[in-house]
Amino acid sequence: MSEPSSAATLRVWLASRTPAAPPQLVDRLSAIIGEAALDGTMSADILLDRGVSTLREALTDRDGALDLLAADALITYAMEAAAEECATMDETATEAIQRIARGSE
Repeated sequence: MSEPSSAATLRVWLASRTPAAPPQLVDRLSAIIGEAALDGTMSADILLDRGVSTLREALTDRDGALDLLAADALITYAMEAAAEECATMDETATEAIQRIARGSE
């Protein structure tokens, strides 16, 4: 049996979160994640990167309500992924705060 692709692995991880996100948000998260590579502890970095990028785009688009929800979800999931890797939690939280602040300037 072949190994699942990296993006599929991240999608499976997102799908395992409880409570489950609404279907429309799940579809949007999958579209944003795309074919991103996943490498163990890098999941928090990938989610944070996609979340901050989506937040920046949503803040410039009047029709970006779904993307704003997606950005929130991705950043929240980044914190959850970092919490699973306790050693990266503080670093990820600090990075998130700094990147979100820079994005809103």
